[in-house]
Amino acid sequence: MTCAHVALTLPSIPACSGYFNPPEAQPTCVMWFEIPRNLQSAMLQRVTMLMLGYMGEQLERLPQSRMTSVLTSTRLRRVAITLAVASFIATPIATFSPAVGLSHTPSAPSPATTGSVAANSLTRSSSTTWSAQRITAGGVTQWIECSGNGPLTVLVIAGLHADHNMWSLVLPSFAAMTRTCIYDRPGLGNSPNRKPHATVTTTRHATELHALLAAADEKGPFIVVGHSYGGLLARTFTAMYRSRIAGLMLIEGVGPNDDVNHYWGEGGDLVDMWKSVKAGGALKPSSLRLVVEAAQDPNRNYWGGPSYGETPADLAQWRLHQREAVNLSNRATFVIVNHSAHVIEHDRPDAVIAGVRLLVTAIKGHHRLPACALGAYGVQPLC
Repeated sequence: MTCAHVALTLPSIPACSGYFNPPEAQPTCVMWFEIPRNLQSAMLQRVTMLMLGYMGEQLERLPQSRMTSVLTSTRLRRVAITLAVASFIATPIATFSPAVGLSHTPSAPSPATTGSVAANSLTRSSSTTWSAQRITAGGVTQWIECSGNGPLTVLVIAGLHADHNMWSLVLPSFAAMTRTCIYDRPGLGNSPNRKPHATVTTTRHATELHALLAAADEKGPFIVVGHSYGGLLARTFTAMYRSRIAGLMLIEGVGPNDDVNHYWGEGGDLVDMWKSVKAGGALKPSSLRLVVEAAQDPNRNYWGGPSYGETPADLAQWRLHQREAVNLSNRATFVIVNHSAHVIEHDRPDAVIAGVRLLVTAIKGHHRLPACALGAYGVQPLC
């Protein structure tokens, strides 16, 4: 097996830096009252989404014994109150001001019918048009959005409680490289709840995703990109439909050796994690091109954010299992992304974009991933 171990470094951050600026952009130093009202709307929407992601990720990572105390904790109550206030303020602002492209806020798609429905054209940028639809297939209705052209399709699978908005900083770049699709599982984002609610597994989620892609006429081959729980689902989907998978990217992915609670909640459903980790473990080593990206600080949701409170022993096991993921392929690259916490696609979108580009380039060129990805990420790695 050949496996590259690469660490990404981030240029020094200026003393005053706008939250939405990419690392290479000039810093923006403005007070809140200097921001136009339409920018305020987008920023509030973004803050709301980040808070939801934080609350969901906190519950995802907690041991069962601590769940009750956390649900009644002062920190979580404060987050919930702040979230409610932000949503209340954002509503009237959004009513009078158009949203701008700081967050992914597409117009609502048409109501679902059996099979595919007419697509809505959504524009994220002047050069990229996205087609969104709700589709009923495999017994559930799910929202899917695709854009771009190319022989490969990047298929994005979000983490627990997360929807397509979590990936707004990377999707345009994905679509500029090749065909790209993202979807929302039942009860998340633009997808309605499952009726009735049920206990599900990654096997069921993978089966429903497969039915969704077939109904949307998305044939692949796919580069599957999964984050956290989405990483475990990506493993299961790849194991079940291996012939349609050209590449795999695991970002802080949950693995079959991780110690997890029996049930996780999402969208009104319960996810049986014991059965799910077993299903994810069905993916056997192969020559599938694989990129594994691990966080520098997996004990936090976002860089500089609140701690999950994991013990040093828990963190050591998590880091070990991230490295072990490269054993799934003899054509794998392992990357520790500096200045990133658990949600790398938020903290370091440049690293996630570069990882996908690495896979697309290697697959199109029919070659192995480089032993050292120097230059491929556009930043200085440690090889």
